[in-house]
Amino acid sequence: MKKIVLGLVGLMGLMEFVGCDKIEESEYTVFDGAVVTWQISEKSIMPVQRAYVEKYTGPRCSNCPNADVTLAGIHNDNVVMVSINHPTGQGMPYPDQPDLRTDGGNAWDAWFGINAIPAAYLNRNRSTQYQGSMSNIVNDINEALTINPTVAMEAEAHKAGDKVNITVDLKFVKAYPGKVTLTVALVEDSLCYKQLLPDGSYDENYVHNHMLRKVITGFWGRDVEAIGAEGEALTGSLSFTPDDDIVLANSHIVAFISDKGTRKVLNCVNCEIE
Repeated sequence: MKKIVLGLVGLMGLMEFVGCDKIEESEYTVFDGAVVTWQISEKSIMPVQRAYVEKYTGPRCSNCPNADVTLAGIHNDNVVMVSINHPTGQGMPYPDQPDLRTDGGNAWDAWFGINAIPAAYLNRNRSTQYQGSMSNIVNDINEALTINPTVAMEAEAHKAGDKVNITVDLKFVKAYPGKVTLTVALVEDSLCYKQLLPDGSYDENYVHNHMLRKVITGFWGRDVEAIGAEGEALTGSLSFTPDDDIVLANSHIVAFISDKGTRKVLNCVNCEIE
């Protein structure tokens, strides 16, 4: 059964939110996601500011490969990328191709109000949307990386039987007055499936990277049990069971801290699954 968050999108956007399947009202369930357990930490964390780039794409989008080239050219350890297939139109899979749309990605897409792809946002700043080849995102990312972080973050993920255990360490480098949330997701690289190219031809084995496969926490994160005082440090622990079709060797964990009200990302981190 599909998992749907009630209230995240209005009834006008419900059909887009759930994709092509029709789900009866009696089948609605609330997606809670993994619970995060918090404890005080004394771990030393390097105060590194990273940039969170959320890109909306699709296999039927001829301009999306150009955006991929731009973003691949700037990707490094301090740039955390997540690619999300748009739930309708150019984001829909071709027949007999894998459907990599996700309920979490659909919810985020609806919140942004994405109506054309490729589209991207930097640190979930809704005031600036990057489209097309996205050449104008490069300078903004570089500028974002120069900011002194409000929150420092580190993360680890380890396989334990059929589960993956995750720890996220954070420390408030400076005081933050608002409430914040932690969102954790699984992203997979090296997924090969059909993609429309800029010249109108098709690449049957186009390599898709940074694809969102699962939002592990609730779609809008879990509350961080902190007062936001300078120097406050916490460790959050959670676990989940990955789906059978996910190749963990090609996957990594993405975590980000965001303002609970505006959802703007304060900092982010990614890590391999060991």
